[in-house]
Amino acid sequence: MKLFSSFSLLVLSLLCIAGSANASEAVAEVSSATAAVTLAQDNQQTNNTAPSISGNWQLSWTARKGGQRQGTMQIKQDGSKLSGTVEGERGSTPLKGSLQGNRVSFSLKMRKRQVSFSGTVNGDKMSGTTEEGASWTATRQQ
Repeated sequence: MKLFSSFSLLVLSLLCIAGSANASEAVAEVSSATAAVTLAQDNQQTNNTAPSISGNWQLSWTARKGGQRQGTMQIKQDGSKLSGTVEGERGSTPLKGSLQGNRVSFSLKMRKRQVSFSGTVNGDKMSGTTEEGASWTATRQQ
């Protein structure tokens, strides 16, 4: 916004120096353009705000050998950092990840290996793929 405001002042100064007969029209146009840019910047900041995904989610994914797995994720969100646990068929495992806008990524330790998940958040649903290319989905539990 500061860059655009400086630019607006420069344009107005040049118009005054040049003795433009339409200086008041130019001021109105610059003011209108400034308002439009401010509104666009505010909308962009709002759209880039990460959603809150704290809470309980039902997670389903395709395992490495093709079988379906399910678990309940308990996610805690601190800004863009995610932590929590997943309770599954084989017990509990910690979850660590991040959220950037609507892009989510997290990893779980399963047996002796880490499995990474990435995807998108859309309201009360998340979906994506694992690092191995298998699909996953999650639905928020009420």
